[in-house]
Amino acid sequence: METPEGPSDAELIARVRNGDLEAYGELFGRHHHAAERMARQLVSANDADDLASDAFAKVLDALRSGGGPDISFRAYLLTTVRRVHVDRIRSGRKVQTTDDIAAYEREPEGFDDPTVTGFESGAAAKAFASLPERWQAVLWHTEVEGEKPAAIAPLLGLTANGVSALAYRAREGLRQAYLQQHLADVAGDRCRWTTERLGAYVRGGLTKRENRNVREHLDDCAKCTAVYLELVEVNSALPALLAPALLGTAGLGYLAAASGAKVGLVGFVVTGWKKVTENSTRTAVGAGAVVVVAVAAVLAAIALTGNETPPAAIQKPPAQKPTQPPAQPPTVPPVKPPTVKPTATQPTTAPTVPPPTTTTTEPVPTPTPTPTPTQTTPAPPVPPVPTTPILDEGLVTITMPPGGGAPAYAIPGVHTREADADAGVNFIITIKVPAANPDPVVIGMKYGAGLDWPLSGNPKGWICDKAAGKCTATNPAKPEPMPVTFSTPDGGSTADRTFTVSAKTGRLYDDDSETLTAPPRPDENLLKLVAGKADPDVHHRILTVAPGTDRPSVTLKITYGAALDWPIAANPAGWKCTEKTQTCTANAPANPAPLPADFVVPDGGSAAARTYTVAATAGLVSDTDSETLAGIQQDESLLQIITPTWQTDPNPLVYNRFLKINGNAGRRVTVDISWGRNLLFLNVLDFGWTCSRSTDVRRATCWTDNYHKPFNSEWAALPGTGATNQITVHAQVGGREDTDTAQIPPSNPRR
Repeated sequence: METPEGPSDAELIARVRNGDLEAYGELFGRHHHAAERMARQLVSANDADDLASDAFAKVLDALRSGGGPDISFRAYLLTTVRRVHVDRIRSGRKVQTTDDIAAYEREPEGFDDPTVTGFESGAAAKAFASLPERWQAVLWHTEVEGEKPAAIAPLLGLTANGVSALAYRAREGLRQAYLQQHLADVAGDRCRWTTERLGAYVRGGLTKRENRNVREHLDDCAKCTAVYLELVEVNSALPALLAPALLGTAGLGYLAAASGAKVGLVGFVVTGWKKVTENSTRTAVGAGAVVVVAVAAVLAAIALTGNETPPAAIQKPPAQKPTQPPAQPPTVPPVKPPTVKPTATQPTTAPTVPPPTTTTTEPVPTPTPTPTPTQTTPAPPVPPVPTTPILDEGLVTITMPPGGGAPAYAIPGVHTREADADAGVNFIITIKVPAANPDPVVIGMKYGAGLDWPLSGNPKGWICDKAAGKCTATNPAKPEPMPVTFSTPDGGSTADRTFTVSAKTGRLYDDDSETLTAPPRPDENLLKLVAGKADPDVHHRILTVAPGTDRPSVTLKITYGAALDWPIAANPAGWKCTEKTQTCTANAPANPAPLPADFVVPDGGSAAARTYTVAATAGLVSDTDSETLAGIQQDESLLQIITPTWQTDPNPLVYNRFLKINGNAGRRVTVDISWGRNLLFLNVLDFGWTCSRSTDVRRATCWTDNYHKPFNSEWAALPGTGATNQITVHAQVGGREDTDTAQIPPSNPRR
């Protein structure tokens, strides 16, 4: 079996607390590279070694004082690096002089990291904090650091397979703890139903109907959509969640340095985005796009520019002012065209006295005013009315009124019959709509071939159409309960005896069904008792049940008289039988297998003692058959009394008579022997036979279960004839018997 190399982190931590500094040196060797990598995200490369050394010193002090981690050394160390860096920033602030000392007597200002604050306020961080430290450690190393199980095994004191198994349990525990954080705040039944199934929804483990219902609810519920998005983030973006929580904004840089390629982080976020969108939830896409695109943009900038500045130093983009609607354009005044003066034609010879110049003034045309454009404020877009149907499992319910069965009183609008007739089966259909529901409430009824329309006229508060199979509530805000009565079906399949009520109001819909029970009815064709192969010693019977549908079980009850025994062999094919209850149940009710039943031929008894009865029940159908079996039959060829010759006589001093049985077929052979007063049955035992004498000294019974040769009876006789010197032998094998007699000594000279 694979064993981890060296002591685990937990063992080394325990040794440090006991004063073993060499153990701390081993911890230093395991984790100082990670500490320096974290330090480089916070300070320059020249100062990173000093920052990491200070962090190791802080952790050592904590362990010596009984504090610090028990298992998860790496995460605790990296958090200490960040805290030491924050302490250095605080201590390096410039000294300011002031005459108001009271202002500095308040509690010291804490260092606020908005990344950590945002994460720790969420359910994901609470769920992670509730996990055992061992689970937190394995999640950090596998999910955040991305280390292989073989590399983590020495740190946790496990094998590589053990690390993989622990990581699986830790991830599942985080998912369950996260969902429990949200279930406590869920108020509505629909939200609780959806939240309980989000874990399976993310893993694709719901049925088609459940998957559709969850998706429809997420389309309309922003709160459950937020839970879904965060759960996807817990499953697919665990490093991006845990690293900022413990390491601050430098956590993403630490992850990038650990992976060796910053582009890998962008690919990581894209992978998370695929998981967010893989269920095609429209609301999830809209909300998740903002988060993923923003994070991807920051990581892409780091990856493409190669900027080594710690993420905490990246400046936030300036906040954009909200876009204002365009202002009203100013009205442009009409422009006055310039006055046009014609040029005077000069004479060739200038006159002595210049004539007066006449200036012709053109009329100024009236300019056409420029029309002022009218600013049209666009109407806000009207959000589309959602049309996706929503399953409301509490919209319609079908109940049976107290008492059920035949109604004790007449209900208006319900089909009734005379008092001495079948009054049918009553049900109440209840519709539960939202408060002040404005939408019409319509129910439809479908029923099997064994049922009829259950209403006559219109029940109170409803308008019904028998041809369409629908009813509409007159008051959709508060529909009246609808009583219906179905006549009792006289048979048929489950589908024939089932009715379904479908309700719809607005986007809400629901349906409910009930199946009526028909009274049992006899069917002479259900059960048959068929004779099997001919056998003089056993009555072979085959019990057959006709095939059929819509029956949950097929049961046979076998009863028999005192002269018979249980006829079913152990474990018959296709049946499960119990001798104690005298019942057999078919494994395949739709098509039961033939059931063999073997009755040994009774050796006597009355007709009732030789009678068996089989009662079959298949769903609502039953049948009963019985048969009286014949007793023992006379067979003249069964027994022979043989007198041996002098060559075959085993003992010439006595009279030997061989009792030969024919056709025993391996069954028990019984012979009953009686004799006259001049004879004496010698008490000699034949091998394989057992004999017993009754209280009558001239009668004996012998039997064997392994007949392989005739029974040799030895006799002593006084001279005489008739009954005083006669033996009578009665032989029985199974259901056959035979009786023969012989004289001793015989009338002829032979012995």
